[in-house]
Amino acid sequence: MLSAKELAALLGPEVPTPEQEAIIEGAPGGTFRVVAGAGSGKTETMAQRVVWLIANSHVNASGVLGLTFTKKAARELSTRIRSHLATLAQAGIGVETDEFVGPTVSTYNAFAAGLYREHATLLGRDPEASVLSEASAWALTRSVVVASSQPELESLGMDPAAVTNAVRRLSQRLAENPVANDAMDRLVAELGALRDLPPGGRGAYADVGKAIDTVERLPLFTALVAEVAEAKRLRGVLEFSDQIALGLELIERFGHIREQLTDTFGAVLLDEYQDTSVAQTTLLSKIFGQHPVMAVGDPHQAIYAWRGASSANLTDFDHAFGPKVISATLSTSWRNGIRVLDAANRVAEPLRKLPGPTAEVLTPRKGADALAPTVLFPATLEEEAAQVASWCAEHLSRSSGSTPSSAAVILRARAHQKVFVDALTREGVPVHVLGIGGLLEDPAIADVVCTLRVLAHPHAETELLRLLSGARWRLGVADLRALAATARWLVGRDEKGSELSEQRADRLTRSLASTDRAGLIDALLFIARAPEGHHQRALYSTPGLSRIADAAATLTSLQGQRFGDVAELVVAIEQDLGLDVELLAHPDRGASRAARNAFMEALSSYLAFADDAGVAGFVQWLDEAERKDNLSPRPEEPRPGCVQVLTIHGAKGLEWDIVALPRLVEGELPGTAKGTSGWLSDGELPYEFRGDSASLPVFSWRGAETLKEVNERRTTFAEAMVDHHVAEERRLMYVAITRAKKHLLLSGSYWAHQKSPRNPSRFLTELSEAGIIGTLPENPFPEERPAREEREQPLWPGDPLGSRREIVERAAGLVRAAQGQLAPTDEPHDQTLRDIGAELRQHSRSPIPIQLPIRISASSLERLLSDPDALRADRARPIPQKPHRAALRGTLFHQFVEDHFDVSLPGPRLEMDGQSDEDDSGLSIEQWREAFLSSQFPLTTPVAVEAELHLPIGEHLVICKIDAVFETPDGVHIVDWKTGRQPSTPEQQQAKAWQLAAYRLAWSQWAGIEPENIQASFWYAETSELVTPPDLPDGEEFARRLQEAMTPGGSRQSG
Repeated sequence: MLSAKELAALLGPEVPTPEQEAIIEGAPGGTFRVVAGAGSGKTETMAQRVVWLIANSHVNASGVLGLTFTKKAARELSTRIRSHLATLAQAGIGVETDEFVGPTVSTYNAFAAGLYREHATLLGRDPEASVLSEASAWALTRSVVVASSQPELESLGMDPAAVTNAVRRLSQRLAENPVANDAMDRLVAELGALRDLPPGGRGAYADVGKAIDTVERLPLFTALVAEVAEAKRLRGVLEFSDQIALGLELIERFGHIREQLTDTFGAVLLDEYQDTSVAQTTLLSKIFGQHPVMAVGDPHQAIYAWRGASSANLTDFDHAFGPKVISATLSTSWRNGIRVLDAANRVAEPLRKLPGPTAEVLTPRKGADALAPTVLFPATLEEEAAQVASWCAEHLSRSSGSTPSSAAVILRARAHQKVFVDALTREGVPVHVLGIGGLLEDPAIADVVCTLRVLAHPHAETELLRLLSGARWRLGVADLRALAATARWLVGRDEKGSELSEQRADRLTRSLASTDRAGLIDALLFIARAPEGHHQRALYSTPGLSRIADAAATLTSLQGQRFGDVAELVVAIEQDLGLDVELLAHPDRGASRAARNAFMEALSSYLAFADDAGVAGFVQWLDEAERKDNLSPRPEEPRPGCVQVLTIHGAKGLEWDIVALPRLVEGELPGTAKGTSGWLSDGELPYEFRGDSASLPVFSWRGAETLKEVNERRTTFAEAMVDHHVAEERRLMYVAITRAKKHLLLSGSYWAHQKSPRNPSRFLTELSEAGIIGTLPENPFPEERPAREEREQPLWPGDPLGSRREIVERAAGLVRAAQGQLAPTDEPHDQTLRDIGAELRQHSRSPIPIQLPIRISASSLERLLSDPDALRADRARPIPQKPHRAALRGTLFHQFVEDHFDVSLPGPRLEMDGQSDEDDSGLSIEQWREAFLSSQFPLTTPVAVEAELHLPIGEHLVICKIDAVFETPDGVHIVDWKTGRQPSTPEQQQAKAWQLAAYRLAWSQWAGIEPENIQASFWYAETSELVTPPDLPDGEEFARRLQEAMTPGGSRQSG
């Protein structure tokens, strides 16, 4: 039998520790709970455990199942296992190395999805039901909330976004912890009865009443959850949580499924077990209880409680998987140096005192460095950012070897992200901001989002100020101050500025919410429309009045489009703000162009399932998406030579050579608890119904005899929630520290943008008191924030051309001067242009000996076969063409259809059959969607979507990108979606038919179906008409026509 040490000798280079050895050689049929500290080599240990089982014939390679949370982690584990097996095979050890027969390694969600798809028909469900993304689920929920007829909604006093978030939260909790309605109703009634208790003191105890009011909204939210479930059923869609719940139903109702899985997988590995939810652990224990399972986790890294994860699952592992659980640990860090580990261990010390299994104190590997963490704590945020940037630049410059070091700035939250990104940029350090938060920080995207917010919310004052003071309108301080003065003057006046009567003003005041008062947007519109001599206009500068008028006109025009298609509105905003030109013309806007593509993909994801896909819903979704994205692990790998900026939640599972942890101050890390109400919050499930209730604070409301006693117990519960929150923040600090492979910087500052100073984080204080870091400096400015030192006197508003102004103005002047000297003529004045024109005319009179490409797209066949010489002329003198607006709009429609059929493309589709603006049908994208959804296609299941096939014709290859293929009784039906106008003449129709002919021949060759059994059609969104050409050419005719077109001077006949 091959031992763990012998195995390691073959695989190299590290010798396993005794802890690793015990786990690798553990009883083949045993059930293990492994508590593995950060960086303790759990991935390698699990890989070697699998290889040891296979090498010693305890299990076949195909009999191993490994589950983890991210695709990145699954890919890494699978790659290591297969690499190790290949190494053993080369060494003569008889193991399977067939690339198609090996361990199954996937994510928890993918496993549940596969279980559902394979057996869904047993439940009468559609196995191919689309799975909603978080964005789509939020959009669908909001649509249900807005359309709901629940009478209580009118008196709720909550905006749709808040109700949507509450319903989403409760929906996720109920998916994890099913609760009978009568049990929920009983709790609500019991809690409501507390109102009848005697006061027991002098207070009114309003907080008790508010808590009861909140819990009494649970039945309403539960009813909305049921409405959302029905909406998903009618649409034939699911969420990941639904797949888990349905998977559990399958296991409980059909015993043969469990037997099939346990027979297939003789060894099961459960990675990152502390991040599993109650529903996931219930499903897995129902399948693999009393079965060889090894669960690996670290309670100190349980940082995803917001998505239902619970470290209590490690505590309950014995109960879930059987009484004979073997506990093991991994406590040698293969990642961190000695002093970094000292800091991590000290931060985690209080966590080891909590109930349940705990990670051992991490010990360094042999030969670990002893580099001490660097600590910086200047007076101000600006100083901190500059020092952090300088530290990162210095350590990156020290990189030795062929591969530069990797680096990260890891933040608890993104509030001060821009300050650090700007400081890094000034140091000349390459920066990459990860996540939606980074996307929305991009200047071009920020301006678009600000405009959307202004259009959606009349009191988006901060966003309006950004626009007015930005490059487009450049209002100065005096004009902005005047605008605020006008807003104040307008209070109590109508839109014309006339003072309201006292009675009307009082009635208006009582009818409006506290925020519905005249604001900056009202002032902007008033000044733009006020007559020349109005006294309010005297407050403004002459340029300011001109710019205000332009801003008001632009925003008014955009406001008129807010109820149309959001994607079209975004394009209009880009054009009106000049962002489209900026992105195309600026040589350093590559990142912004990538951000713009990502933003449009996010918008497309939202629009796919939003019934009321308007501006307000989208900007509300953006807020929620940014929050969720900041709390999710990132799939990106560390990038050598670059500083990646991300949140702690995003950094989980990653490591860098150089790590900076800024903003270690009280109120930021640990952050202030946003709420201490626990389950006394909208949309929260009472803790007693949760499977992890034993690990949560308890509100002992039952048995109280007075309102005063209830309030005291509520206060005790709130204090326990604060302690619970601090423990979660401590886990975040532990995760952040253990990301550093070599260099670690801990920083903070007393003053940021708040009115009072913030003290160093208690985590820093603990490290200082333990002697791990030095004494923290005293605040040199304890009373007030020091004045900012400016490098140079700033100009505000800034010049949009910046340092380029002189050269751009000189170039523009030369162009204007040259234009003024041109005489009216059809002939270009420039000799080069005249030469090109003559050359093109010569080419038009003779065959063009320009070789056409080997690869030809099917969408270009129409032009190739009807006018091949024109196509050669384009190749002879190629002129760059920007994507037509019609093609860009068509891209969004295709993405919608792909999302409907649960297919996604790796990038934007811009090759829309050469569609030009003249081809545009004029319909909106929303009208296209409505046409598609009312057609015969949405309820059918295609056998292929966006299939790329290659059709060899002679020396050429026709690239066919087929939109959709449906089965028919006689064969298949190919359908190509067309968002442009339908051809009007027989000649145009025949020319377009060549594309379908290529598709039919390609599918015939690929699927082995006779062309006669393949129908091919265009579906035109403008008319909802399916057009099927009667006679498509066969393979011989197609090859002949293509050969003629390839020959200079060949036939131009299209028939």
